[in-house]
Amino acid sequence: MSVRRKSFAVAAAAVAALSSVAVAQPAVAAAQSDPGYFVKFYMGRNLTGTEIPVDYKVTNVCVNLPQRPKSVVNIAPVNAEIYFNPDCTTGFPGQTGGYYVIVGAVHSGDFDGWGVASYRLRPEYS
Repeated sequence: MSVRRKSFAVAAAAVAALSSVAVAQPAVAAAQSDPGYFVKFYMGRNLTGTEIPVDYKVTNVCVNLPQRPKSVVNIAPVNAEIYFNPDCTTGFPGQTGGYYVIVGAVHSGDFDGWGVASYRLRPEYS
């Protein structure tokens, strides 16, 4: 392969790489505002029972739940911090300590015996 062909191949690869980055950015922005995103708690195990939807756009705010759901699904660009005590207090139910659970984006979780007392959503990318 001649020097001229190598230069052309390198330039073409660079243009292709930069083009894909430029195209990907609007796609990421559009995906983050997609109305198909959601976070929902369920009163039963395995995402069953009464559904409790929450606004995934409300982040960095501790929310106390009036009931103790047993499962959660997170299909949004946020991480759900799950607490088993009110006011996003860490620890096992009724105890102090460092325990809490993070349910990341596109994940779900079951909390059989304890139920969720409070939660906080954090942006996945900040």
